[in-house]
Amino acid sequence: MLILCLFSLFTSARAEEATPPVPPSENESSSGVLTSQAWEALAAKDFTTARARIERCRKLYGEKATEMQETLSVVPGPDTAREFWALNDVGTCLFILGKVEEAEGKNAEAIAAYQEVIKSFPMAQCWDKQGWFWQPAVAAKERLTALTFDSAK
Repeated sequence: MLILCLFSLFTSARAEEATPPVPPSENESSSGVLTSQAWEALAAKDFTTARARIERCRKLYGEKATEMQETLSVVPGPDTAREFWALNDVGTCLFILGKVEEAEGKNAEAIAAYQEVIKSFPMAQCWDKQGWFWQPAVAAKERLTALTFDSAK
């Protein structure tokens, strides 16, 4: 009986290891909810809350986002983009962080956030409510250009 119980525990643990990752449920700590809250806080100019949501998303999902990024050599198409939920949300949060820093006039910090998006999460995508995906890294490059041009004046 003991051997059967141990075998059962071993095989169920192995089955759990083989289960593909799925996004967390839509609770207050899911990457999607944290990203939405960061966007909302940015829009409300509540930069403290935006930073807190961004940092929580990075802390909880940054490692998973990096793992997902490392599996990609091209940007996923619209049919598979949502499978990379952690990558998308962490990359988007870093872009939002750049926007927060810009809004507070902290251009050096904004540049650092945008550079991190470009370097660490170039394949991240964000769903636009108008019906398409856009890439935070591409938008970050545009912001870097604007910040660099503004600082040259």
